[in-house]
Amino acid sequence: MHNQIIPSNLERLAENKRILLLQGPIGPFFRNLAQWFEQQGATVFKFNFNHGDQVFYPPSVGNTHSYQGRYEEFQPMLADFLRANDIQAVVCFGDTRPYHRIAKQICEEFGNISFWAFEEGYFRPHFVTLEEHGVNAYSELPRQKQFFLNAYACLKQQEYAAPKPVPDGFWPRAKLAVHYYVAASLGQRKYPDYKHHRIDKLRHYVKLWTLSGIKRFNYILNDHNFAKQVESGKFGRFFVLPLQVFNDSQIHVHSDFASVREFLLYVLESFAAHAPLDTVLIVKHHPMDRGFIDYQKDIDVFLDKYPQLRLRIHYVHDVPLPVFLRYGSGMVTLNSTSGLSALIHNMPVKVIGRAHYDIPGLTSQQSLSEFWQNPDKPDADLFHVYRMYHLNVTQINGSFYSRVNLPEIK
Repeated sequence: MHNQIIPSNLERLAENKRILLLQGPIGPFFRNLAQWFEQQGATVFKFNFNHGDQVFYPPSVGNTHSYQGRYEEFQPMLADFLRANDIQAVVCFGDTRPYHRIAKQICEEFGNISFWAFEEGYFRPHFVTLEEHGVNAYSELPRQKQFFLNAYACLKQQEYAAPKPVPDGFWPRAKLAVHYYVAASLGQRKYPDYKHHRIDKLRHYVKLWTLSGIKRFNYILNDHNFAKQVESGKFGRFFVLPLQVFNDSQIHVHSDFASVREFLLYVLESFAAHAPLDTVLIVKHHPMDRGFIDYQKDIDVFLDKYPQLRLRIHYVHDVPLPVFLRYGSGMVTLNSTSGLSALIHNMPVKVIGRAHYDIPGLTSQQSLSEFWQNPDKPDADLFHVYRMYHLNVTQINGSFYSRVNLPEIK
C-alpha cells in the first residue's frame, strides 16, 4: 500500500474555482497569481484598497473592484460580496492587516469559505509562504514532533535540494515600494478613508530609505572588520540576538512585548544577570530597519548601568547573519524566521514570543536564564522532517519582489 502524497497548499488552493484576492505584496505578484489561477480554470475577483494596489492590479482587469468605503463598512460589504459571488476562497498577503483580519473572521463564520495567507518565506531566501487559516504563530499546524514524523512518509520530496536562486534584497523592494507609495499618495482622493496597516506618508518613506542607504555605506568597513573578528574566534562563546523590524506585526500580535526595544532590554537584563562571564552577546539590527530606528542609545544607557559588560555586548548592523550562525553558541529571538536559519546550522534557539517552529525537540524549552548557561541543541533528524514538510507544503520558490516560480498544475 502506497502512502498518499500530501499536496502543496498552492495545489489545494488552486482546486477552488471562485477566488477573491485582497491586498497582495507590493509589486505585480497578485496579478501574476490571478492569471495563474485563471489558467487552472478559476474565476478571480480582486479588491483594491488604494491607488498603490491599483497600479499593480489595474481596474481594467475583469472582476476588479475598488473599495472606497469606510473601514467600519467593510465587514458587511465583504460578507454580502462573498455570498453574492459564491466565493470559495479568500487570499491575502499578511494576515494581521486590518482588512484581512475582518476577512478571516467572516470566512470562519461562514464555514464554507477557506482563508489563505501569503507571507515572506519561512525558509529565506528563495521562498515565499502560503498557509490556510494563517501564517507564523497563527499557523494551525500542530506544534508536535509526531505530526511531522508521521507526515514525512507522505512527502513527495524527502531529501533537501537547493532551491532555484531568485533575485532579492533591499533595492528591488525599495524600487517597488517607491512606485507603490507614490501612486498611493497621488491617489488619496479616490480612497479617502483607506486605513493603512503602517505609516503611509510618501515623504516619510523616501526620507528614511535615503537615510538607510547612507547608513549602509557608513557601516560597511566596521561590519566587515567585525565579521573578520567573529571568524577569527575573537569573541569566544557568543550568542546572537537578531532584532525584527520595529513595526513587525509579529511583535504586537504574537508576543507579549509592546516593542522591539522592550524585548531588547528584557534580553539584555537577563544576559547581565544569568549569562556566564566568558560569554558575549551580539545584537544584530534588522537590515530593513536601518533607516527607521536605531537602538545604540538604548544599549549605551544599559551599558552605563552595567559598565562591566562593555566588552561583552556588541551592536552590529549589516554583518551577514550566516557569519554568526556558523560560529555562535545560540540564538535568542522573539519569533523571527532567523530562528529557522539558526536551526539549519544546528544552533540552539530560544524563542521568547510565539512562533510556529517553537516545538519541543526543535527549539529550547528552557528558561532564558538556563539557556545562557547550557543551551539545548536541536534534534537534527526532527528538523530535517520539519523543514521538508514545509518545503513540500507551505513554501513556494521565489521572491515577491522579483519572481515567484508558480508551477504547472495538470
